Amino acid sequence: MAKTGLWTRATALALLLALTLPASRALAAEAGDYAPQHLAETADRLGWLCMIPPFCPVADKELRLIKRALEKDPAATYLLGLTLLTGDGLPGDRDAGKAWIARAAELGDPDAARDIRGRLRNGESIEVDETKIAEALKPQVAAGSVEAMRALGPMYMAGRGVKQDPAAGLALLRQAVEKGSAAAEDDLAHLYLLGGPGVPADRQEALKWFSVSANHGNVEAMSTLGHMSLTTPIGVPSTARDVAQGYCWLVRAALLQDAEAAEKLSFTFAQGEATDTQGNSVPIDLIQADLWFRVGARSPFHDNPQIRAMIEPKMTTDQLAEAKRLFAAWQGSTMPALKSVPIPLPTPAGAPARLCPAMT
Repeated sequence: MAKTGLWTRATALALLLALTLPASRALAAEAGDYAPQHLAETADRLGWLCMIPPFCPVADKELRLIKRALEKDPAATYLLGLTLLTGDGLPGDRDAGKAWIARAAELGDPDAARDIRGRLRNGESIEVDETKIAEALKPQVAAGSVEAMRALGPMYMAGRGVKQDPAAGLALLRQAVEKGSAAAEDDLAHLYLLGGPGVPADRQEALKWFSVSANHGNVEAMSTLGHMSLTTPIGVPSTARDVAQGYCWLVRAALLQDAEAAEKLSFTFAQGEATDTQGNSVPIDLIQADLWFRVGARSPFHDNPQIRAMIEPKMTTDQLAEAKRLFAAWQGSTMPALKSVPIPLPTPAGAPARLCPAMT
């Protein structure tokens, strides 16, 4: 009897493994199983498969995420979409990922709403009901959500999902700013930089809002302000350059681990920055150029061989050793500490030392 029972259990286990292993592999490979129209069925199948952990094709974290998305949790729905887009934890499926992000936006997730707006603006093909997005955001705006204000404001400006009203859209962004949103300040800066319905482009107004946002800790605004202060596009007089402002904000952004800002600093020291109308300049300094190149190159997206070729072949062995020493000792900063970090301005030999103006 004992041998019979053991044989029966072994046979059942073998049969179960034969059935579950191909199914688990299929669920791991067939990304379409996670599309909105199929997810409920997939979740049921996963429930059975995951009774035997070794044959479960997804982790507990993703199982919980799927459950919350099926329960129409907006944040979980958005995260599920992003997970499918990246393929990190679930099979990669761009169409399913965009569909879940659209559904999250329709459920009122402000981040998903802004995500969808950006994708539509970039020409991506997405099926979404923007009227549902706007209706889901309005109660959150009424309750004082600055993120909902940031999402709904541009929709009013463009007339997407609501009747077009640029003044109402601009008012929502300003209301978010009044509530202390540094991100909304950055939104206003980009709006004035590029212009929009009812809001003409205004470089000076854009610079003002980038500065406000940067002083409130927005690293992207710091980097953008640094770039804009050092360069003048066609139609903007060269007298508008502000080398000190550009340099100071790039250093701050780089200290906060912004690789793009570090790369720009490297390029600036490699070529030098001519004197502006306030008498500020950045002299060529290959050691500083190589230091900041190494800081930025910690990101694979900013390990630029063209910039390295501008710097290191021109350096002596001693200069290269000094750059490596400075890089080994280099430490970033944190936002709370940054306001008290003294940042020396580049000065000609023999000139008195000066510091970047303090953050406000």
